[in-house]
Amino acid sequence: MMLASEGVHRRPYVEGLPHFQSLSLEKKQEIVKTLVFFKELCEEQIAEGYKLKDNFTFVWRAFRKLGYVPRADVFNFMSDDDLVEIYSKDNKQLYCNFKFFECCSYTLEELYSLEWWNLYERDPAMTSKIFNAASKVISGDVTESYVPQVEPHLLKEIRSEEKRVFMQQIKLMSPLKRDKRVDAILVIESATLVENRKV
Repeated sequence: MMLASEGVHRRPYVEGLPHFQSLSLEKKQEIVKTLVFFKELCEEQIAEGYKLKDNFTFVWRAFRKLGYVPRADVFNFMSDDDLVEIYSKDNKQLYCNFKFFECCSYTLEELYSLEWWNLYERDPAMTSKIFNAASKVISGDVTESYVPQVEPHLLKEIRSEEKRVFMQQIKLMSPLKRDKRVDAILVIESATLVENRKV
């Protein structure tokens, strides 16, 4: 309902929650915790009079709620048209901004119950470059915000009805610290819809 209030109509799940129901109790609890976090984040953003589409306030709110300290320059690379994600050291998505939901056509159940590599497809060489770039940040080899050498490439939905295809560009990766140690990674991307074919 909160997404719909800003023009994004996303079906939450299919009847019976088949993907969610097939998971272990531990995984289900983890997903519920993640959804509660995002719901509360949206409620706080709206309660203070901000739009969910306002990247600067929404992302900063996520940093505070997650307890992360970003590099001072990250907002210089960010616009309201960008996708912004936060990933843990073990590659779990901890946060995604409103633009993420504008772009994808998956149900919320699919997004949170299925691993991202079962939802999207890209050239394996690009995936390798992205993983290598992220590893440098997580390991501490790269301590500043940086633009990884990953060329613009196609990102395809492989399980959705719409089978959306995007041209994706990784604009920035940046370490996020907790207790003065790198604990997560911020990724800023652009994604342009290039194909939307019904099957």
